[in-house]
Amino acid sequence: MKRLSLATRFGPWGALAVLLAATAVAYGPALAGPFQLDDWNAIQANARLRAPEALPLPSPADLLGPGRPVTEATFALDIRAAGLNPFRFHVVGLLLHLLAAALVFVFARSLLRRAGHERAIGLAVLVAGVFALHPIQTEAVAYAAQRSEVLASILYLATLLLLGRAGAARTISRTVLPWGAGLVAWLLAMGAKSIAISAPGAFVLDQAVIGPDTAPGASRPGPRERFRRALLLASPLFALVAWSASLHLRAFEAAPGGGAGFTATALSPLRYFLSQLRVQWLYVKLLAWPHPLGLDRSFAPSEGLDGVAALAGLGVLAAVGLALWLWSRAERGAGGAPAMRVASFGILFWFVVLAPTSSFVPVLDLAVEHRVYLASLGPILAAAIGLDAALQRLAPPRLAGRIGVTASILVLSLLGMGLASRARVWSSAESLWRDADRTSPGSPRILTNLALALQMKGDLAGADASYRSAWTVAREPLHVIGLARNHSSLLVDSGNAAAALPILDRGLRLSPDDPDLLGNRAAALSRLGRAPEALADARRAVEASPASPLFREMLGQLYASTGSWAEALPEFEAAARLDPEEPSYAVARATSLAAVGRDAEACEAFRAARVRFGPARLPADFPERAADAGCGAR
Repeated sequence: MKRLSLATRFGPWGALAVLLAATAVAYGPALAGPFQLDDWNAIQANARLRAPEALPLPSPADLLGPGRPVTEATFALDIRAAGLNPFRFHVVGLLLHLLAAALVFVFARSLLRRAGHERAIGLAVLVAGVFALHPIQTEAVAYAAQRSEVLASILYLATLLLLGRAGAARTISRTVLPWGAGLVAWLLAMGAKSIAISAPGAFVLDQAVIGPDTAPGASRPGPRERFRRALLLASPLFALVAWSASLHLRAFEAAPGGGAGFTATALSPLRYFLSQLRVQWLYVKLLAWPHPLGLDRSFAPSEGLDGVAALAGLGVLAAVGLALWLWSRAERGAGGAPAMRVASFGILFWFVVLAPTSSFVPVLDLAVEHRVYLASLGPILAAAIGLDAALQRLAPPRLAGRIGVTASILVLSLLGMGLASRARVWSSAESLWRDADRTSPGSPRILTNLALALQMKGDLAGADASYRSAWTVAREPLHVIGLARNHSSLLVDSGNAAAALPILDRGLRLSPDDPDLLGNRAAALSRLGRAPEALADARRAVEASPASPLFREMLGQLYASTGSWAEALPEFEAAARLDPEEPSYAVARATSLAAVGRDAEACEAFRAARVRFGPARLPADFPERAADAGCGAR
């Protein structure tokens, strides 16, 4: 059999549609999940997404820098369509994943056809199905903030396909259009997430190892010619890569606590590199056997070139050596050359795609599952090709086909069941963080987030117990600061502001200008009747984060509580200007206008808020506040 039976019976797109439908069903439980962790800063508290100008046309510097304007544009569209509804974000994330899997099919089919593989279509369907159904992908798909990973991967694959079309063109006129489209796709990929910085290298690898599409009967160009032509086509992109790298390095220096860069962690570039040699084998293990998966996985960094790091490094060298040997044999025309060529590409593709996060530039979190999203295509491709080649060699053709179909259906079914089980973990914050605690027990960050999940659920006693457990293991400054923010918030909200103060002071000793800690301390002091001290801390929070409407509004409320309405008004105006889509800021501004005697402006502000937001979104006391201002139902 030359194709898998699903592809034969339904056609490749029909077989793929069945697999994508199964993927959508398996992800069903995760669609009901709430926002998680980084979703707060990326989506919920990101006032830029709700601003009228939330969809600006980004400049090349914006796209090539560390920001994610393309991803943010999709978030802004979601908010305009459905507000801060997690279900909408999860559905869009799933649809993007299905699109990514379809592009994986197109790209894998292109690779296999260009290599001359006789079972290109069936194997491409299998590769796309494994990519779509593998449980390790859940973090990228079910985690709303990680849409950036999926979107960048879609545009990354589009870049390779378009540049591949340019590489196959036989005239300059036919090269220009796909090359230009490929450049645009790559710039957009960089604007989604800067993992796409490796795409030009992946294109050169594709052309050098596999080669461009050639006319029937035409001979394949030699590897040097393929490499030179690919490098020529990609050279403008490499120039932009250099510019992007400089933008990123400057941003890392300007924000040393931003999570990436040479000052992001205590790890030196060498220690980070040695750690990543081990991390890559963890990723490979999870691809081969996806258990246990876990959000916020703990991973001990390498202290130096010890035996484990050396063994991991030798394993990497062996994998690269195997890929180069297969490539060399394919170039010499050895038997099974198409399979060897594609397997070589798959192995090397893995290292190229992971290079931005698994090289020598330190990133705060050492091992994160969503980073494997696109890179997983390489090992999946290499494994499918290798197993198919072994089966064809060891079994008669008809029997090999039946065994291949049966094994493929079994593998895809097991992956689908594993994916459905993993999607259920993402259905609630509590289940997600309890699962993470089982994977990495004793992690202060996981215990803190579990406590926050319990707090949001209303289990304040359970939340307090989890926070206290986190305090027993919190040692790193970042963990202590995060724990102080969240535990103090619980204590203030539950009426125990006095107990919150020593916790806040512990965090502020490590980070004196942290705006969240200062804001929480201001709230605690206000609850204790210490208004002057509360105002001082609120002012410091605004100074530390002047673009935060939350702190502006807090400072305004504290001024208002002391009767200082003239000082409160500019803070409420600033909050409403920074986040014009939040109704409470507009109402606070209207109330302040009335309090300072600007009655006509106050009534107009109340009327505008009523028209703009409607009764459902306005605060419950809106009618009373408008009536107290003498505005009534005007």
